[in-house]
Amino acid sequence: MNVLVCAACGRPLTEPVRLLPELPERPGRDGPPDPDGSRQAPPTVPRGTFAVDPEPCGAPFVPHPDPEWCGNAVPGVCVSDPDGPGCLMSAGPRDTLVVHPEDTRGHLLGNPGVHEVGCCGSTGRGGPNEVCGGCGIPVATEFSECYGPYETHFLPDAVRVEAAP
Repeated sequence: MNVLVCAACGRPLTEPVRLLPELPERPGRDGPPDPDGSRQAPPTVPRGTFAVDPEPCGAPFVPHPDPEWCGNAVPGVCVSDPDGPGCLMSAGPRDTLVVHPEDTRGHLLGNPGVHEVGCCGSTGRGGPNEVCGGCGIPVATEFSECYGPYETHFLPDAVRVEAAP
């Protein structure tokens, strides 16, 4: 087992996790609604695991050259363009480390510099929305809005993988 730690201060950022051989296919939204009517999509990776996402993820977002394109409509990869037709695609970092958001509880804090508007959770459109609980540097983006997968992406340069104690 491993833990992801802050590259700046060495503080653990996750519970113990094991590396999956590849990022699982993102689950579809087929679950029943929550009691309040919202529904959170299932997590992409199970608790206690992490995977490397080779695709670009998160901010910045740039217009796709084909206005009909909307990718997989996966938050972090594709978002609607508020200024025109079509969708924006991610030009964010590749090789982010994807964990189940519950594996980060108590280790991360919300980024005070990112203010997102989502009906049920974090959209991730504003860039890294979570910071290290020790030194405060931005380290991850949580995607928890009801219309997309439930996952946290760690910036590859902001974390190190170390053996769990």
